[in-house]
Amino acid sequence: MDTALKDEGIYIKDYGKTNYLKPVLLCLISACYALIFTGGAIWFTGPVSFAALFSTLWIAMVLFSGKKNLVLLLMSIPCGGMFFLARCFLSDGPAGILLIGGGMVVIAALALGTGMNKDHKGFLTALLIAGVWIRLCFIVVVPYYAMCNDVGEFKDRYNVFHSGYIQFINHTGGIIDRDVREFVEWYHPPYYHFAASFVLDLQKLIIPARAENWEGIRALTFLCSILTLYFSYAITGFLKMSRAGRKAAVAILSFLPALIMLAGNLNNDSMGLMFTMAAVCLILDWKETGRYTVLVMAALTMGLSVGTKLSGAVAAPAVLIVIIAGSYQAFREKKVLKGILSPLIYGIVSLPVGLWFFVRNYIRYGVPLTYILEPTSDYMYLGDISFLRKFLPEGYMGVEDCFFHNGLEGAPDHSFPVVLCKTGVFNEAIMRDRIYTALTGFILLWLFAVLMLIFVFAFIYGIVFLVKHDRSIARTALVVLAIFNIAMYLRMNYTLPYACSMNMRYVLFALICSSFYAGDLYGYIASKSPIGKTLMKSLVCLFMLAVVAFYMGTAVYFS
Repeated sequence: MDTALKDEGIYIKDYGKTNYLKPVLLCLISACYALIFTGGAIWFTGPVSFAALFSTLWIAMVLFSGKKNLVLLLMSIPCGGMFFLARCFLSDGPAGILLIGGGMVVIAALALGTGMNKDHKGFLTALLIAGVWIRLCFIVVVPYYAMCNDVGEFKDRYNVFHSGYIQFINHTGGIIDRDVREFVEWYHPPYYHFAASFVLDLQKLIIPARAENWEGIRALTFLCSILTLYFSYAITGFLKMSRAGRKAAVAILSFLPALIMLAGNLNNDSMGLMFTMAAVCLILDWKETGRYTVLVMAALTMGLSVGTKLSGAVAAPAVLIVIIAGSYQAFREKKVLKGILSPLIYGIVSLPVGLWFFVRNYIRYGVPLTYILEPTSDYMYLGDISFLRKFLPEGYMGVEDCFFHNGLEGAPDHSFPVVLCKTGVFNEAIMRDRIYTALTGFILLWLFAVLMLIFVFAFIYGIVFLVKHDRSIARTALVVLAIFNIAMYLRMNYTLPYACSMNMRYVLFALICSSFYAGDLYGYIASKSPIGKTLMKSLVCLFMLAVVAFYMGTAVYFS
């Protein structure tokens, strides 16, 4: 990142002209390279593919971070060779464990050996590389049909889930010309499904024999997950944060299971979140630089966000605040034309890109513009439980009950704290029938519950921080984004009282913002209390280790 650094006491504000093209292209190259070398198969095809993928991804992430370190670059290739040799002699389960645990050890060793842990940007680089690596590991060890939402079976060609939607577009070249309410998940706007269809076509072009390897589509979700992490990291540069606080925020963002799982989830969640975070990051950059090219990019990504998933509109109030502030500043500087043109350009670009699908369905079939699918499962229905009662914990979150109770054991969970913790770690999977995932999942669940409790206090502190330390438009916009996301989440659960409506994936914008606020809180505690700093640092480190341990157990579970 090409940035200007301002020191203001213990706080830094790292903003300015941001080179988005370099990291975007490098992430794109990494994902495409992985797709080519694995032939669109299961990402674990063979030792040569494995070594090439590890080495290329490592080099790309080092360059992506801007850390100019020849030792780091040179050591990345032997790392790939090490895993190449291990993959030659180990079966999938042990190789998966080595992939996750060994990869993290290598990253930590390189960070220590090259002094990255002593450098502010270097430490952030190591965290970003670790975050990308754990996402790649998730894709390798977890099949596409596991720990995901509404994907369906690709063998059932025109099913009403996302897999059927993708295949319909791939085989016909367009969207269905019928009332989308008749096709369950097909009411979603089609940008993700067109992109997934393009990946399938790319596979056909590269290796025709692998024309229908659905695992290859995860090159797309992997790319989107990487870019979500990058844009979230870039947003911290527009905030006044302490160095310690920024490190803590990026560490949490890199290892949040709810964000890691999106890397392998073959639905539109990953791409929608990526475009939304890009839109927020770009509009903040426009506010600082005033460049029209950045404004157009911000408008385009906002339109693509809504055109990927309707929930992208949650960011609209936050973006509107930034645009109004930018126009007001232009008027104060007597740049009247700029003040008028900026919101017009944004609207002209973003509205057609984002809304054409919804307008089309409304005109042709009378589908409401804000239509979302209403669940019909009697098992999921929670309308007979008081809405206020859902804010209270419902007892012990035991290892025998990682998510929903088994259908033979009783009703589903109905408490927001419990469901958010469980879906934030396991999504909707039940993985309690193997000791590896049961034990590590139990530990991770409780650590995540403690982290979520800290997020609540951090959210309050984030508002206080806004008032006392950082009254910037960037900080204001993010607070509005988080509050509006939570409000819409609660409204959805009030109008659609079903267990599946309570999933963590519907409140990811607030989760990302809460990670920023947790960084603020950590920075404050670190400056005031050495004991408090040690305790919070220990919690974050234990959480990161628990995430690695859980996915190592998952490697055995799915092998």
